[in-house]
Amino acid sequence: MPYSKIKEVKVRLWSNYDVHFVANDDVNIIVGINGSGKTSLLTEINKLALGNIDDKNQVVLIPSVDNIVIRDKRRTSNALTQDLEFYIFDMKTGPSMMSYRMSMIDASADKQAAMKVRVEEFCSIVNNLFKETGKRIEIEGNKFNVVFNGQILFVDDLSSGEKQILLILLRVFLLDCKESCVLLDEPENSLDIDWQHELINILIRLNPNAQFFITAHSLGLEGARWSNKIIQMKDIATLIK
Repeated sequence: MPYSKIKEVKVRLWSNYDVHFVANDDVNIIVGINGSGKTSLLTEINKLALGNIDDKNQVVLIPSVDNIVIRDKRRTSNALTQDLEFYIFDMKTGPSMMSYRMSMIDASADKQAAMKVRVEEFCSIVNNLFKETGKRIEIEGNKFNVVFNGQILFVDDLSSGEKQILLILLRVFLLDCKESCVLLDEPENSLDIDWQHELINILIRLNPNAQFFITAHSLGLEGARWSNKIIQMKDIATLIK
């Protein structure tokens, strides 16, 4: 079945808080201080979303940078780099940019053209964000290159903020505009303030059919367009007496 958007969230946290709110079909920005239960709430919403769809790949939970699990302890690169490289290059166990590119081979001519436009749009979005540092990405065939001053860089050469936003955008891109649920835990970590302001607009552009649940410490993410999508933890969590 296609993803059925969550209309209402009603869960219990830590056995002593009831959380209840009516969810927006598009964007939900959950704001609260450290320890208020944002991450725990996101975990419960993830469970609700997984119960609303057959294809579990259409539910994407992106943890905060500090909570990304390292994939291979034998490697020297950190968890963020390994996760990003997985969603760029992996051809075996899950969706990746390279598996998306290879799927174009067997697609119809019309589908190939549409997929090519999507890849070009993805590159344009990322390169517009990276332009201040002079970096750009180039995707052609089975190659994904980061270019700076005419030289090809390793993915690990990107800053933590560049890797983080690239990972977020890539995972939303790989949903291929299908009806989906995307859950992001504190994506503002490591992101430039201008990127924070543009993030939600870009996410909607990459997948206008997704329902987003985004936790944040502050209001830097919402921008003028999304200020009415803010949900304060203090307003939706009730202590059980």
